[in-house]
Amino acid sequence: MFSKISILFPVLSALLFISCTTGSNETVFSLEGNIADNSVENALLYQAKGLNANEFDNVDTLTIEADGRFSESYSLEPHFYQLRIFGYPDVSFVADSGQQITIQITSEEDFEISGSPDTELFEEYEAFRMKILEESVYLIRTDLEDLLDENNPENAERIERLGDRVLQAEAAYRDTLRSAVEKMGTSIAIYPTMVRWDGDKDMEFYENLSAEFSERHSGLKVAELVSEKVRILEQVSIGGEVAEIVAPDTSGVEQSLYNNLGTYTLIDFFGSWCGPCRSESAHLGRMYERFSDEGFEIFGFGIEFEENRWKDAVRNDNRTWTNVSTVDGYESDTAREYSVTALPKNFLVDEKGTIVAKDLHGRELEEKLEELFSEE
Repeated sequence: MFSKISILFPVLSALLFISCTTGSNETVFSLEGNIADNSVENALLYQAKGLNANEFDNVDTLTIEADGRFSESYSLEPHFYQLRIFGYPDVSFVADSGQQITIQITSEEDFEISGSPDTELFEEYEAFRMKILEESVYLIRTDLEDLLDENNPENAERIERLGDRVLQAEAAYRDTLRSAVEKMGTSIAIYPTMVRWDGDKDMEFYENLSAEFSERHSGLKVAELVSEKVRILEQVSIGGEVAEIVAPDTSGVEQSLYNNLGTYTLIDFFGSWCGPCRSESAHLGRMYERFSDEGFEIFGFGIEFEENRWKDAVRNDNRTWTNVSTVDGYESDTAREYSVTALPKNFLVDEKGTIVAKDLHGRELEEKLEELFSEE
């Protein structure tokens, strides 16, 4: 387990540093520390980029002295960083202006960070998030994956029920995280939490947070990223108009979302590796068979990493509707424009591409389709 620094959220009062950009060699933050392993010669410093804090650019190589110590001052912008040392876990930290950050790496598993209240907020958030996952999501998800691995047709009903329970637990998990983000104020520590932001009922909160964050961190790249995230959340909220999707189907033929829209279309983000997605295929098949004559379509987009696994899942799950994928996981432009950072995810749109509902599964989707087509 990583060592975590205990913190109370009132530490926000210590975060009132003035953020700044610099084109000179003026020091923005400093980094020092040591590693118990005296055989290590260098460490790599990476700066996060993109909307989901899962892509990084290497910005420096730190020399580690013979006694394990390292020290450097940076004119880099305040942002989310990782220190990477071969054979050790990545050390994630948040650096804001004026901070003198110390990293003590005591073993291949343990480290401590001091000097960065923003990092303490991020670690508190991560600990809170993992506690919820372990207590409410992982146990059900493991049971579901075990049943799927058995590949026994007699388990179909149990698989569907467990899939519904996983979806409900994950929705509750995401709702709970909003309160944790709120307590972080305008700390740069909110940036790596954006991967799990959801709009709609929380849209006003995130719009206000973005405005306050941009005012405090004006001119920084991280402020641009927070604003862009909120723009996309607005676009994929109910009432928004979805972006076009053009991607190859399982035969390699390019398919357009807007050329395949029905009266109502479910844009279903799917993964061959995603247990709840696989458990829902049978129910989607029943909905497609029941409502397709009335104008219901499904447009499946695979968040995939291996083309053959995707094609096998489409065939084995009898996903007879249009299925496409660019086979580049969460890095695709489509995943970005739809703010898809976890699965399952879906959007129900009308014939103009306007979102009328989202993240409907099981009986909820069936009831919504019954309601919509009864009005036609």
